Amino acid sequence: MIRLENLYSFLESVFDYLLVVDGEERVVHAGRILARDSLSEAGFTAGTRLRDILSPPSLSSFRSAMAQSRAGGRTSAVLARPGEAPVSIHLNAGCGRTDGGDVFLFFGNRLRPFSEVQDWEKNERIKELSCLYDVAEWIEVSGSIGEFFTGLSRIISVAMLYPGEAIVHSVYQGVEYGQRPASPGGISARIVVGGKEKGEIRVGYHDAERQLLPEEQRMLDEIGRMLSLSLERKELREEIGRRTADLDEQKRQLSLVNSYIDSVKGGWEGSKATLEAMFQAIPDEVVLIDNHRKVVMTNRADVPPGTPCYESVFGRETPCEDCRLARILHEKTPVTVTMKRDDRFLQVQAIPIYNKKQKVDGIMEFYRDVTLEKTYEQQLQQADKLASLGQLVSGIGHEINNPNQFIRGNIRIVKQSLEDLLPIVEEYAASHPDLKVAKLNYDFWRRHIMTLVDDMDHGSQRIKEIVEGLRTFARKDEGLLVDTIDINTLIGASARLVHNEVHKHADIELDLADGLPAFRGNAQKIEQVLVNLLVNAGQAMQDDVRGLITVRTRLEERDIRVDIEDNGAGMNEKTQKQIFDPFFTTKRAKGGTGLGLAIVYRILEEHGGTISVRSRPGAGTTFTIRIPARPPGKAGA
Repeated sequence: MIRLENLYSFLESVFDYLLVVDGEERVVHAGRILARDSLSEAGFTAGTRLRDILSPPSLSSFRSAMAQSRAGGRTSAVLARPGEAPVSIHLNAGCGRTDGGDVFLFFGNRLRPFSEVQDWEKNERIKELSCLYDVAEWIEVSGSIGEFFTGLSRIISVAMLYPGEAIVHSVYQGVEYGQRPASPGGISARIVVGGKEKGEIRVGYHDAERQLLPEEQRMLDEIGRMLSLSLERKELREEIGRRTADLDEQKRQLSLVNSYIDSVKGGWEGSKATLEAMFQAIPDEVVLIDNHRKVVMTNRADVPPGTPCYESVFGRETPCEDCRLARILHEKTPVTVTMKRDDRFLQVQAIPIYNKKQKVDGIMEFYRDVTLEKTYEQQLQQADKLASLGQLVSGIGHEINNPNQFIRGNIRIVKQSLEDLLPIVEEYAASHPDLKVAKLNYDFWRRHIMTLVDDMDHGSQRIKEIVEGLRTFARKDEGLLVDTIDINTLIGASARLVHNEVHKHADIELDLADGLPAFRGNAQKIEQVLVNLLVNAGQAMQDDVRGLITVRTRLEERDIRVDIEDNGAGMNEKTQKQIFDPFFTTKRAKGGTGLGLAIVYRILEEHGGTISVRSRPGAGTTFTIRIPARPPGKAGA
């Protein structure tokens, strides 16, 4: 018989935070991480009412989420305990119905937005991720418990802020590994196996003045959690030969749900209804599949039971090449893989379902959307590329500018020399009608020579302007709003900067009003806004028609208004509502990150300005920027 506490334990391995509440706002179950991180000071126990442990705003958000999820909507709540500086946790919400009433499931994972991460924090995050990867790999390849804990000290030390001074001490089943810290301070993580504490990992520094970061504590918590799960699986495998009867009971808890519904009576009916309600309340996709690849149960309304999983879930005519069922039938162990479906990345966790004879009777698969995490990883790589590009642009600009200075200086001398020599040559040519210069008839040469010199002069000047534009674009941004900005001058510089990119698809036409007031801001950031919008407009052009991009400026009351209009493909209403969302892009297949317009929106918000869009499919798009001539706040704020 499936016990709910085992289902709770499984769900806690999928979600960082888990909270189950009944219709009377009483706590049914809370995950260990949630109780430890947020509610340990609030007397949190099963049966406690939400009003006794949550702040009033948090309680209001829970009640609103319960009402919306009861109506079938997807929503979330903010968990915060009472206090002047509460710790807030955002939890997704879902509702299921049972014979005993509604059951509400609140869950979530810990995640920070990429835009809030500073450069040094990025480096620490990279070290943390590398450490977690190394620990996971070391768990698999180490030959024994002793070998694993001996090597663990080195892996964790490398990930700390001061690696050379870190002390890592581990205890497992009474055996100590590594050096014991001299002082009782530092950070620690428990090793819990099968519900029993069997050890601890403690990290500190030789120098007691060294401060340990919250991120390092979270990393250590994750390592402890990984290690606890791995050791629990190892002990479970070792128990197969010694405790067959107990293992039968545990494995039956993961057997197909519908194989027990008709056979179990009495008190099981209430548990069954609760289980089904929780199953439907999980917003992530969950599918039960038998060993014939038929769907047994799912919380997806568009997947009917009895259909082949590869057909109804993945839209394929044949089984998947990396079929998890085939692997589990062969290996008899859970499988976790990351796969791509359409434009989303999914983390698939597949676990075996056993029958009474200890045969694999099917699998249960959880599909978690990890597109955001994948995008963060890609953005870290992109940030490194952009940093290298900035250095490259600065160096190339310097190398181009030096010889161009010689060209500009020499062209002036050549032009003045020709102006002095032409009267002499004219007099000579009058008496020598067959005169040729550079193998050209004199009359033809005379009509065009000054035009050629002027063209060289203009070309050299254009090289100078392009190099200056590149230097400005690549210059390190200090983020201060201290520049005095002439918007028309900045538009001209931006148009020159993107000329080669945009000219492939469209022409740029400038309609700039005279006498616009200057405003205070960050010139580099405003130039980034203009460059981004101009490049986007060029990329929006239809293939069979050469496009036109028109940039207009004017003073509208106390705002400087800039319209960037194109006659490209346009956008539908749904796309217009999402274009300023981080990571939303219609160009992902071409390498688009979905950050460009989100950054534009943020930069204009910093300047006290706004951006809006008007578009129709097939009729083009117009972005409108409004910036106050005197933005609010002090300069540099």
